[in-house]
Amino acid sequence: MHYALLGLCLLTACGEKVLYLGQLSAELKTSASSVESSKPGRSAVGVEPPLQLLWTHKMDGSPLGSALFAGDLILQLTTEPTLYALNRRNGTQLGKHGYDKMACAPGQLAGARYALGVLGRKPSLRVLDRRTAAELWQHEGSFCQVPVVRSDTLIAVDEQGAVQALHLADGHVLWRAELGGRPRTGLALSGDLAIAGTASGDLVALSAESGKECWRTSLGEAVRSRPVPTGAHIVTATASGRLLAARRDSGQVVWERALDALPTAELALAAGVLVVGCADRHFYGLDAATGAVRWTFATGGVVRSSPAATEHTAYGASSDGHLYALDLQDGHLLWKYRLDGPVLAPVSLGAQVVAVATEKRLLYVFGRH
Repeated sequence: MHYALLGLCLLTACGEKVLYLGQLSAELKTSASSVESSKPGRSAVGVEPPLQLLWTHKMDGSPLGSALFAGDLILQLTTEPTLYALNRRNGTQLGKHGYDKMACAPGQLAGARYALGVLGRKPSLRVLDRRTAAELWQHEGSFCQVPVVRSDTLIAVDEQGAVQALHLADGHVLWRAELGGRPRTGLALSGDLAIAGTASGDLVALSAESGKECWRTSLGEAVRSRPVPTGAHIVTATASGRLLAARRDSGQVVWERALDALPTAELALAAGVLVVGCADRHFYGLDAATGAVRWTFATGGVVRSSPAATEHTAYGASSDGHLYALDLQDGHLLWKYRLDGPVLAPVSLGAQVVAVATEKRLLYVFGRH
């Protein structure tokens, strides 16, 4: 797991490490008010290959998580630690904010707010105004999984397995529940359910309204991948590479597929196909309804970067330094691009763009002119 230092640095103490978005154009202010969908591996408006490199941006650290999109704004957190705000269209740097505490997970956008779990002497979940970086509120605890947003509620799980629903406006606790073990994945929302996997091997579904436990299924080993809703089922993967689908209403396992290699921390889903990368240097495309392997694609390096998918294309990056675009239905190579170094952070999709950042500290954004 990557870690980054986080906390407010005054301009006098940290030089140019400051985020200030007060000078955004009216167009950017309008578009930034609506944050794009954050469903695992999905894009509200997909872009299909062949792609062109639109721009790159050199950062002062390796990426911590994927790029986040809000209208014409891209936010990228690094391990340095710095939060960059960039114009999606041309890569112009609109703001830069440095920190002095340790962040243990990527941040989450929630409208005009940005939530991030930080460590230090008093670990907490902090919620900032992403336009000014002013802290709005904080909630005590070690929150090292990305929280989820449901309407006006932020739902987060701490490192002891306590799940808490917090009012987004002021942070007051709406409900609290226990996973019964340390979390191994971030939470996922499926309608009125909040679902997470534990290090002890439980897949747990809670009511997103009240925190009441709806069901619990033991998978026999640590859960590795954040759960993905596929309609009637919830799909996840274990540390040994077992992909499983459980019934959304009961948690009963309906299919299982062994890939026998460490999977990526997130799975991508589109058009009935699940896409997963593995430490065996392959991407796999599985039928989401049955678990049958439809295709495999070999890369030249270990795959740690979580893939993303549109209705037609799976995008994935590897430690071999390539970004790949694969046909979603049969896995054949549609397009690839040689990057400047290995990729560990997830690939992310925005409206008509694909973003990926390398361990050489370079953020790439691709699209079609």
